[in-house]
Amino acid sequence: MTASVSGHSSAGAVGVPSVLPATGAGATLAAIHAEWTKVRTLRSMVAVLAGTFVASVGLAVLSGASVSRALRADNGMVRADFNPVDSGFNIVWYTQLGMVAFGVLLMSGEFGSGMIRVSLAAVPQRWRLYAAKAGVCTAVVLPLAAVTVVLSFLLDQAALGDYGAGAGDAGVVRGMALGTVYLTLIALLSFGVATAVRSTAVALGAMYVFLFAVSPISQAVPGLKEAARYLPDKAGIQALKVGADADPALGPWGGILIVVGWTVLALVVGWLSFRKREV
Repeated sequence: MTASVSGHSSAGAVGVPSVLPATGAGATLAAIHAEWTKVRTLRSMVAVLAGTFVASVGLAVLSGASVSRALRADNGMVRADFNPVDSGFNIVWYTQLGMVAFGVLLMSGEFGSGMIRVSLAAVPQRWRLYAAKAGVCTAVVLPLAAVTVVLSFLLDQAALGDYGAGAGDAGVVRGMALGTVYLTLIALLSFGVATAVRSTAVALGAMYVFLFAVSPISQAVPGLKEAARYLPDKAGIQALKVGADADPALGPWGGILIVVGWTVLALVVGWLSFRKREV
């Protein structure tokens, strides 16, 4: 049996075929292919991904050059415990902005436009559609994050010149790997949040306010500082640290496992919402 969609031209515009296999591996592969087609044909998606890469690489070069000038001038603007490895991975903090946006738009864009009904008509099994979207999110973000993290780090170190670190220095390869994993997880976490709230503005607002207001403020409040270590962004960034800011009690692997836990929680909440609520 197959599921058909009325309005074939509208569905085709976003890469959803009018008929998909109803069951089995063929249905899953078809759903994944449809979601991949949406990502590569929707200009908003492509713009977010391309903008994230270009901005990250550009900021890495500017940061390295700026720090290098300050170190040469010995003007006191760089911390005495400056660590080039930590500096090279600071860009991950900004790269996550684009990954958050991509994870949110992957689901909330369809709720906002009403295209989610077309997708569900083509893929009536909600678990299959949800899994296909999460799978495409991972497949897109993982390689992009890997290239962005590695290239940004290398360019930052090149701009630092004599003050830079080498790829063989302690913590560099691990940081590249965990930075890639962290960015992928934060995109999936955002995808789960967006599915639960069903609004681009609310999901983006919640994620950005959390990352740039709630989390920093909670770390600055004495009573909340200890708990703030276990927030997803703080734990994730700790996975990259090797210098004075590193948290030896948490450690890089403990940090990334905490992010995994938060991501699983967000995906489960998103799925429970998607499974039960009308669209």
